[in-house]
Amino acid sequence: MIPTKDQDQPATGCRPRPGTGRDLLLIAEGLHVLNPAVYQAIESRDQDRLLDLVRKQVSAGAQALDVNLGPGKAMGSLTPWVLSAIRQVTDLPLFLSAGVLSLPQIMEGYRGGLTINAVTADPEFLPQAMTTARQYGAGLVVLLVRPGLVPAGIDGRDQLTMEVLDQAVKNDLPLEQLYLDPVIGCRPDPAAWEVSHGLPEIGPVLEAIALIKELSNDLVRTIVGIGSGSQGLARDSRSALHCRLLPLLAEAGLDAVIMNCLDRDLMAAARAIKNGTSPGLPANRRQPALSPAC
Repeated sequence: MIPTKDQDQPATGCRPRPGTGRDLLLIAEGLHVLNPAVYQAIESRDQDRLLDLVRKQVSAGAQALDVNLGPGKAMGSLTPWVLSAIRQVTDLPLFLSAGVLSLPQIMEGYRGGLTINAVTADPEFLPQAMTTARQYGAGLVVLLVRPGLVPAGIDGRDQLTMEVLDQAVKNDLPLEQLYLDPVIGCRPDPAAWEVSHGLPEIGPVLEAIALIKELSNDLVRTIVGIGSGSQGLARDSRSALHCRLLPLLAEAGLDAVIMNCLDRDLMAAARAIKNGTSPGLPANRRQPALSPAC
């Protein structure tokens, strides 16, 4: 077993709210069913292959694992097998796709040790998700989007934050179990890409992180998937962009980031943040290539 039990790893449910970049939770994104290696290992129930993928994430420095088996029933039915296998080699916190909300045996079996990643702020679905999370002591990630509102600026994120906090109070979900994701998005205008040198619309996200802390009395945690605003870039360009974004997000007070923990440059930037030193772009990394498409 990889020695994680004796390490000071944060729990995913109700843990004390971190306050600085040194407490930034690094969540590995690699265990996603869209990753062909993950899909093949799970579909064939090749436990050795799956555990090799898990070990690589842990060895790289991941502090939690994002396990996304997608919305399909076939893959979802393999959730118990996947989790049982993972627990053979690590007890890192697990972030599971929202399909697990309909699997009470999983929610009960891993009571207090899971975070649901993620649901939207849709008022028709959110109350039930919050009720289930409260019942099983699970963390819950809520994306600050809902039908009819995909915010481009801070005002929409402000509105959705208030809506989600109101739902949490109404459904008796402790705010400490809640993560809000202000969602990094691409700039839709190609001219804006030219001006920003490839950076996504990060300003409103940084403002939202601070706003969430203020509105929740510093109880709700913030999380982003750092790759969500760079889908159209080549791998090297994505890495360089993420290395630029992570210090900005950490400085704003971000609590958790879903990221490629196998990206050595990005992990170096993350370690520098957690060590309290100033991360810089590696000298040999070029600026992200400009592209209007994400």
